[in-house]
Amino acid sequence: MKKIFLLLIGCGLCLGLVADRFFFKKEFDADKILDNSILKERKFDVNVKEVSVDEGKIKAYLLEDDSVSLVSIYFGFDRMGDAYVEKRGVTHLMEAVLLDGAGNLNRKDLRKVMKEKGIKIGVGVDSDNALFSFSYVKEFEKEAWKILKDVLYNSHLKDEDLQLARNQLEVAKKRHKESPKYLLEKLVNEEFYGEHPYGRDSIPDKEELDLVTRDDIIWYLNNYMTKDMLSVGIAGDIDENLAKEFLSFMFLGLKDKSDIKEIEVLNHKYDGDVKRVKSDVSKQSFVVHKTKGIRRLDEDFYPFYVADFIFGGAGLNSRLNKVIREKEGLTYGIYSYLAMSDADEVWNIFYSASPANVKEIEDILKKEYNDFVKNGISEDELNMAKNSLLSSFNLRFASLFNIAEQLYLMMAMDLGRDFLEKRQDTVKNISLDDVNRVIKKRMGNDDLVFVVDGVDGI
Repeated sequence: MKKIFLLLIGCGLCLGLVADRFFFKKEFDADKILDNSILKERKFDVNVKEVSVDEGKIKAYLLEDDSVSLVSIYFGFDRMGDAYVEKRGVTHLMEAVLLDGAGNLNRKDLRKVMKEKGIKIGVGVDSDNALFSFSYVKEFEKEAWKILKDVLYNSHLKDEDLQLARNQLEVAKKRHKESPKYLLEKLVNEEFYGEHPYGRDSIPDKEELDLVTRDDIIWYLNNYMTKDMLSVGIAGDIDENLAKEFLSFMFLGLKDKSDIKEIEVLNHKYDGDVKRVKSDVSKQSFVVHKTKGIRRLDEDFYPFYVADFIFGGAGLNSRLNKVIREKEGLTYGIYSYLAMSDADEVWNIFYSASPANVKEIEDILKKEYNDFVKNGISEDELNMAKNSLLSSFNLRFASLFNIAEQLYLMMAMDLGRDFLEKRQDTVKNISLDDVNRVIKKRMGNDDLVFVVDGVDGI
């Protein structure tokens, strides 16, 4: 499932200055250049542009900066995730083999060319979306574009590569089953999501993977990658005209409209029920509380975000960590986070602990939560949270890849191209009354508790 752990995208954009031209020997090391640049030093103080082609059917958010001779592009397609695909395993195998040869390059040659010329392509699929990252050096721009286009539309998808991917996924699934966190995931999937597509195991069974063919993957790519489901973020040494050329070159041949239906929106019943299973693979217990969250575009989102940050999202400075970890020493860590997806939004509290400590943690957690809802937060806590969120604004974008990803998210989540310009003032203007009102209104719900008890559990 698409999860956004209250990181408030757009916490800062930073571009830096390196040499105008790179000289290559046998291999270009883009990571080293980024590590040695000063991308973290400059504030985001320029406007993000919206560029479009094909009468606005294909759009991107663009941040130009020619101080680095690199370009990063991050794009994704809505409704292309695993929850939207009836035949299980198609997304998993596509993700695994898409880069195993494309166009006139076999797997070995493709990876060699990409490595030598600083071309990077990443593919990932979650429950809601398919996501692609792409970066390259300006010197090899057109060659990089062609390679990406071959990967997207002319990947080899050989039978032997598919079988190797099946074998690797089978091994991963076996290892997965040895993890107590997997048992917790399985419990949540069965009891919380049930028959909904989000309730699927994260790795399909061998029998399901064996049924997936090359033709299935080709059909999936041809029908799920459509213009209306596409969002794109572009950052680096590329101007508006060239960005439009890229969009046309890469996406003009896609179908205009998707015929993939929306998935069912979930309406969980939060009634305080506790679901538990025993674990025979760990001496630790793993616990997650789930209750109703909030949509990203809800008018109460920012006050909710600040409330979460104070209660459990601020790491060692959160209320839960100070009381349960620092004061009582009952866990190595406890935290809260918001997960948002196409079908639901859930506020979570997670921790692991010795089974003997679980009951005491639960008692303290209940007391802290009730006090939080009843009395809200203090002015000092609000100032701490806002100062932290404001000061971290320029520290979360250390590379062009991060910037392109955030531009993509801004478009995909309908935040608008001016989001980064407005974000700081939005945080500054959150009042104590705003946060305490939202705590009482939105955080006083019952929850559902899922527990995987360690082998010494009571």
